[in-house]
Amino acid sequence: MARPPTSPRRRRPLTAPRRSCRLPYGGRAIVYGIFFGGIGAAFPYLPVYYRSIGISVEGVGFLSALAALVGLIAAPVWGSVADQLGDVRRPLLVAGFWAAGGAALLGLAREPIALGLGVIAWASGMAGIIPLIDSRTVEMMGGSPHRYGRARAFGSAAFVVVALATGVLIDRTDPASLFLVFVAALALTGIASYALLAGGRAESPTRRMRVSRDDVVGLLRLPRLGLFLVGAILFWSTNNAVAAFLSIHMTNLGAPAHLIGLAWAIGATVEVPLMFAFPAIAGRLGGERLLVIASTAYVARAVGFALAPTPEAIVALSVLSGVGFAFFYVGSVTYVAAHAPPRLRATAQGVFTGTANSIGTVAGSTIGGLVASAITIPGMYAAAAVATLLAGLVVARAVLPHREPRA
Repeated sequence: MARPPTSPRRRRPLTAPRRSCRLPYGGRAIVYGIFFGGIGAAFPYLPVYYRSIGISVEGVGFLSALAALVGLIAAPVWGSVADQLGDVRRPLLVAGFWAAGGAALLGLAREPIALGLGVIAWASGMAGIIPLIDSRTVEMMGGSPHRYGRARAFGSAAFVVVALATGVLIDRTDPASLFLVFVAALALTGIASYALLAGGRAESPTRRMRVSRDDVVGLLRLPRLGLFLVGAILFWSTNNAVAAFLSIHMTNLGAPAHLIGLAWAIGATVEVPLMFAFPAIAGRLGGERLLVIASTAYVARAVGFALAPTPEAIVALSVLSGVGFAFFYVGSVTYVAAHAPPRLRATAQGVFTGTANSIGTVAGSTIGGLVASAITIPGMYAAAAVATLLAGLVVARAVLPHREPRA
């Protein structure tokens, strides 16, 4: 007796379960984890490294400003190239290896000219990485840009782990060992971005149009974006004035490297749940209000750092760093994504994330270093608190709805 033919329906389950095995945010989470893990190895300890090779406090500020000045020019260029190509992955691959090469040179350099060249090479590649990753992540989120914070939270979690581990490594070796982690992370970021940021929502064909200077200027003329850029620059200026000298300030108070790493890690630890919860919090309070709350948190942080008598007090106050950064950074990315034209998303993120942060770092590091040399780092922190309050008022004016006066 002949057996009945096998039903083709048995083949369906072979492909169905694959989606359930994927990470909630897949490649985006991995890319953010690698990149911000590298940031955790470098940013808390770069000022310590500079001081260890004989750079003055003013010199530390100027090197930070040089990196930011390069980023100011490079960030919109990377964004424009990505928009013209209609693809961020190839620029990210180049930017990752470019930044890694510059960081390697920076770790080997001791003479001023070599240090400057290392900073220029590293910063010019670095400037393209985060705006392009942010732009692609928001695009892959489709109609839910507020979910961006959940993907970005994986980066903060990696920052915590690597910052703490690098602090222990430096205590056992020397500050230059941070580059072992940093260089590898930058190169891996380029590779991971190219491999993992494909798929999802397709790139729009309009993204392949040439991006002109008029397009960039037009972004600044859009309602609610131009004034927001001014507020964001002020915000990042005061933030960088505080952050650029935090490690040196803690060293002056007698903190070992692992305690410095803990202060940075505390802030990043707080960022993780806030970024995951950002869609829910923004849904209740509004993303615009969270930008103002971030400014308030940074005012309180600057005042606290100015008055803190011990490194342990600074570690405790670092909770405010996490609140301010999580709400302002995620809020900025989602705010710009909601107001920028679709074909200019990468360019807009380059301007409002990369360029604003770069201008802020130039101003904050340079002015902060000069003020700190004149009136001490705590005195500079007190001045930064006043400037942060001003930044918060400008941001509030830009993003909050205005009531029309009644006739």
